[in-house]
Amino acid sequence: MSASLSIVSPERTNQNIMKTVLDEVTSGEISADYIERRVKDWENRLNALFGSVKEWLPDGWEASRGASVSMHEELMKEFGVSAKQIPTLKLHNESRTSVKLIPHALWIIGANGRIDLKGRKSKYFIVDTAENFESPKWEAGCLERRCEREALSPEWLQHALE
Repeated sequence: MSASLSIVSPERTNQNIMKTVLDEVTSGEISADYIERRVKDWENRLNALFGSVKEWLPDGWEASRGASVSMHEELMKEFGVSAKQIPTLKLHNESRTSVKLIPHALWIIGANGRIDLKGRKSKYFIVDTAENFESPKWEAGCLERRCEREALSPEWLQHALE
């Protein structure tokens, strides 16, 4: 069981690596094709993360795909990119406690996408702090203390599910 998450990055050039959301949205190099590539990369990173989360579940927990959610962020609308159905993940245990991992947004300040982890009592977030089109660097924390984050790991997940 490895705590390291990575996916194969799509081919890229120096022209399409954008360091921050602000750089990205103010760049003259952005296009519908670029937006579509970012959305596909987000979907790939979500699928890889959800696969790892399934492997990290403590005894008594199971994972299943949740209902997809529609993604149609402002940049997608601005460049005429169609809405996309993206995956969610539902975690549940023997006592019927359930937790959902729901993608919140791709384009957010300070991260390369955010996922909310919602349970009955708990509310956490998971963000990718890697640069665009790089291997993910997932960090997680409690929504009430957003500045306090730590590396996403099997241990963090187990704590969040308690």
